[in-house]
Amino acid sequence: MSLRRNLLLVPLFFAALACGGDETNATGGAGGQSPATGGAGGAGGSGGDPSAPLGARVTEYDLHFDLQKSALSTRLQLDVQTPGACYTVPSVLTPTNVALDGAPAVSQTSTPTALTACGPGWQLGPHTLDADTVVPSSTFFGLDVGYRQKAHGAGTFTYLLSWVGGCDRFGPCDDKPSELAHFTYEITHPQGTTVLCPGHLVAGDTLTKCDLMGTAAPTYSAFALMADTEWSRKPFLSAAGVDVVFYEAPTGTLASSLDTASFSAFLTWVTGLLGPYPYGTELRFAGAPTVWLGFEHPANIVLDDGLPGLTGPYLDSTMHVAMHETIHQWSGDRSTIATEQDFAWKEAIAEYLAYVFEDEQRPAGEADATRAYWDGAALGAKYHVRPTDMPPPKVEKFYGDVYGPGPMLLFVQLEPLVGRAAVLSAIAAFLHDPAGRSVAELRTALETASGKDLSAYFDAWVFGTGAPAWPTFAVTHNEAGGMVTLTVTQSSAKGTLYPGVVEIEIDGPTQSLVVPVSFGLSPTGSSVMVTVPFAETVQGVKVDPAHRVVDLPSGFVPLVPPRVWIL
Repeated sequence: MSLRRNLLLVPLFFAALACGGDETNATGGAGGQSPATGGAGGAGGSGGDPSAPLGARVTEYDLHFDLQKSALSTRLQLDVQTPGACYTVPSVLTPTNVALDGAPAVSQTSTPTALTACGPGWQLGPHTLDADTVVPSSTFFGLDVGYRQKAHGAGTFTYLLSWVGGCDRFGPCDDKPSELAHFTYEITHPQGTTVLCPGHLVAGDTLTKCDLMGTAAPTYSAFALMADTEWSRKPFLSAAGVDVVFYEAPTGTLASSLDTASFSAFLTWVTGLLGPYPYGTELRFAGAPTVWLGFEHPANIVLDDGLPGLTGPYLDSTMHVAMHETIHQWSGDRSTIATEQDFAWKEAIAEYLAYVFEDEQRPAGEADATRAYWDGAALGAKYHVRPTDMPPPKVEKFYGDVYGPGPMLLFVQLEPLVGRAAVLSAIAAFLHDPAGRSVAELRTALETASGKDLSAYFDAWVFGTGAPAWPTFAVTHNEAGGMVTLTVTQSSAKGTLYPGVVEIEIDGPTQSLVVPVSFGLSPTGSSVMVTVPFAETVQGVKVDPAHRVVDLPSGFVPLVPPRVWIL
């Protein structure tokens, strides 16, 4: 951030879910948008109509935040692509001191969702918009979204968190989740307060600076900031070119509850799969009283400091959540979602890769417990993993419906159909280049890696309107001559034929056998018959004993909605 201007510049908070105006108001990206829709403006000159809306993309946010005054000053670095004189950008607050290229705006208009600032007309190319706001103390959706201060031990924790579509709650900001931009921060604060912001951190007694150092990130995770009067900095480990550091209060137990060797092995494994850590060389974990179990920001991860004492949802919740949020550095930060409705893939990838590491390198039972939690959580879903409802639901309506079914439907259920190696290869390719990506593009990556047509699978399991109608699998069996013939029939409330493989466990007096029954990738009927050798009398059968497919148990009645933990 330039120090030549007198306007305040402010850091905004990054997050992983949804807070802000309607998507029709979040059009500050590549140009050609009408100011009535909150679209990004363009530049005048070069023969353009000086009264026309300019089309521009925000390439950088330079932010200065005064922690004591809650005062934010924002500079938007713009790449003007369409001639014009008026730039419209989403903004819930009414900014002051609005300037274009350092000169006061000729005129400005604020609505409840947008700011329109007009100047004499701009040439194509780089330009700036400056604006000041005072950020109110308020949170949204019962989550950490927004800006708040909260008691933390004997001190105070401060958190500014944008989330999906919500950066315009703090000042002018293109709130589309698909946009990637650079960020710089300057935060003024009292002595004795430790401040964290995204990217490379330069801490001072009363001034802390951060810079993404040329790397881009979306506003929902990089427009963020946190501070605490109790934190102390403690190096944790170095592995795979990453220095991991913890910021905790004196009573914090997050770092001490993590297995250093195992987390080091995880960093080596995940960077081997996804490439070098994208945000410099330092990854910071901070413990705080949060609603989420954890939240990712570029180079910063905030964890609920009650994690070590939590019973469920994972066998080692601190390790799982720490891995999940680390994976978000690639899945959600370096690469972002194309729309709010594509929210599921970034959470599903973070969950699935943490699960794979549990399955391959962590103690026995951890991966099994993770699958069991996902399978149970899926039963309460009110939306499909990738909802196609019209109008599109806002992310705050369905985000809780992705954490269980997301990793199950997008990855776990595909393993017996295409192989884990193909799934991992697809994820690595999907995340390789920074961009805004969709669930449909993830399907293409999975098809490319596996060589399989997954259209019927995704149409049945992933895309859809309204609440999903998961299948129920009914089993009958016949015994003859040491052989057992299983007939597995699926049914669902909507009559959908679901592709996939369901495991059936046959139980005898002294032995059991698990039989995979495949409906394939494009089922032609509702029943499949499989004959297997089994020398004992069958005393019972179980459907999906290891929780590898999302299904409704026969006669299932949801008396109490399953708890979904948000991370």
